[in-house]
Amino acid sequence: MVSKRKNLYLYLTLACFVAIIGIFIVDGYMGIYDTIRITIGVHEQEIEPDHWLRVNRVWTGAKWGEKVLFSYEVDNRRFSSYAADIEVSVWFRHEKVGDLISQRMSIDAYHKGRMEWVMDTTELFPTPPEQGQWYDSIVIIKRGEIEWKIHVHIRNPA
Repeated sequence: MVSKRKNLYLYLTLACFVAIIGIFIVDGYMGIYDTIRITIGVHEQEIEPDHWLRVNRVWTGAKWGEKVLFSYEVDNRRFSSYAADIEVSVWFRHEKVGDLISQRMSIDAYHKGRMEWVMDTTELFPTPPEQGQWYDSIVIIKRGEIEWKIHVHIRNPA
């Protein structure tokens, strides 16, 4: 009788332990995750979802005349579909220079959505910065209530 009760407590303890581990795994995995890739020439920079937990800003640089390619991926790790408006704009000295993209993204459960756009430095800033100077532009990506800021330093090509 005593050994049956010991085994029952052992099984209950193991079941609770497995349930707690399962909760941590599901809690760490579930949610909406953003990944941004920035390509300038042959250089690619990837901003992983956990980067935004530490810092809300990213810094990168480009020469005037280069095109900056952005790839934005939203990973929906939830049981339900997800939809949000994605707006991307470029700012310089607290003034909006232009809008790069504005569209709705809908993602099924456990799928990914992806958008790509190009930031043409000559189109946004018609004249190059002075020698030794730069344009400190800010690309703001809004996904619903969430806002990411990417500082793009545009320097003189010389």
